[in-house]
Amino acid sequence: MDISQQQPLSDARVSVVMCTYNGAQFLKEQLDSILIQTFPIKEIIIQDDSSTDETWDIIQDYAARYDVIRACRNQTNMGFNRNFKEAILKASGEFIAVADQDDIWYAQKIERQMQTIGNHDVCISCYHGDREFRPGKMKKLSAPHYNLEYLLFYDSTPGHSMLIRSEFAREIFQAWDGHILYDWWIAVNAHLNRGLVRVDEALNWHRPHQGSAITRLNARYASYMVQKPTWQPYVTGFTQYRRLQKLDTWKFFYRHIYEHTEGKQHALAHQICGLLLKTDPLSLLRLCSLCMKHKEKVYFNPNQKGMMSYVRSFFYPMIRSYGNTYFYL
Repeated sequence: MDISQQQPLSDARVSVVMCTYNGAQFLKEQLDSILIQTFPIKEIIIQDDSSTDETWDIIQDYAARYDVIRACRNQTNMGFNRNFKEAILKASGEFIAVADQDDIWYAQKIERQMQTIGNHDVCISCYHGDREFRPGKMKKLSAPHYNLEYLLFYDSTPGHSMLIRSEFAREIFQAWDGHILYDWWIAVNAHLNRGLVRVDEALNWHRPHQGSAITRLNARYASYMVQKPTWQPYVTGFTQYRRLQKLDTWKFFYRHIYEHTEGKQHALAHQICGLLLKTDPLSLLRLCSLCMKHKEKVYFNPNQKGMMSYVRSFFYPMIRSYGNTYFYL
């Protein structure tokens, strides 16, 4: 469909998709913040992943009071990754906003993203990550870095920051194998289609706590990590890099990007993915050299300057492999 012929964005229908699992502690605050959005919401799809606490009771209570809420429940636990995919595919609006169960949205979140998305497939936004929610006094601003070369190594665009064209989402999930983080898959494929744009202001509070899905995922594979690593990312990171290369998920992910980046626009990403798929020592050396040469795009750490920035960017594939849980879903 030609985007230029679609209805004005001010008239577009927005679906909010939320996946829950044992989130009773924070769920009411998040639902209340979504229900007061300044942009009209067509539906709020809440898909519970067989919670064992009071989450499902809370969802049913809200669904009984608000017609806009569609409550769904999985008979068996499928994990947050596949749960989000299934919930996203149920949305009937032209746009889909993804919601975590434990955040708090600011009232203008959807409105600002709808004003910004334009012809892009995805709009992300900045967010606050303070330990406590203090309206008007939040200090910890997270601004997701989202160029494609950076995304090759790091899932830096969280789902809770995303507004997505539903047509695009349905298309890319046809090729998704279920083992790549759903938001990483969305962001990378947006670059391979009509692009991704960011609202440069915080539009939600992303609550940090030990029970979040990504924290639990990282904890499952953190046995070999130390709290304040020094040499470990370089040595253990190399071993982990070689281990990751053997995974079918790794091969699927980088082969997909490699096959969809031929041409001048994504020439660097194409070259990097080609090297990530090779296991010989010379290819690894070329990969590290390429990361160092293009460190502003690949490594991107404005706080790291001087010689150390070149050292870290050269070893960046190993550094990012250290503690990488993204390919173990």
